[in-house]
Amino acid sequence: MYKDLYNILIEYKNEDFKLFQERLIKTVYEIIGVKTPDLKKIAKEIGNDYEFMNNLPHTYFEENQVHAFILSNLKDFDSAIVLIDKFLNFVDNWATCDQLCPKSFKKNKDKLLIYIDMWIKSYHPYKIRFAIKCLMSYFLDDDYDIRYLNKVVDIE
Repeated sequence: MYKDLYNILIEYKNEDFKLFQERLIKTVYEIIGVKTPDLKKIAKEIGNDYEFMNNLPHTYFEENQVHAFILSNLKDFDSAIVLIDKFLNFVDNWATCDQLCPKSFKKNKDKLLIYIDMWIKSYHPYKIRFAIKCLMSYFLDDDYDIRYLNKVVDIE
């Protein structure tokens, strides 16, 4: 399926949206111009295609977006965390970083904290951003603790 991904993305190409995204998102990846609802649909069609997820780096911004949506839908924490940790090395913009919202993290907060600590100490800006996003997404409710705020304050 993923080998045809470029052709599928081209079917959804919107030139006006491409121009809009190019002004908004700075990335080394080429932007085709596919809207988010279409990318989510494509991600569902691809499913858990591990060949696609291990074929990094991608060529197009939209491939990274699809990748983020697939990772967000993985139910198994241990599989998701390994694939996310690998994928974060190739994230170079706020949009892809912010699309990544793994459902499996919510029920595995204790294990997640180990990775948050690792990512937040990274020199890779989007690993740091993702760590902060995880703290905001999963630790501002009943699990809130001032120590989590201090992790952000202590970023060098």
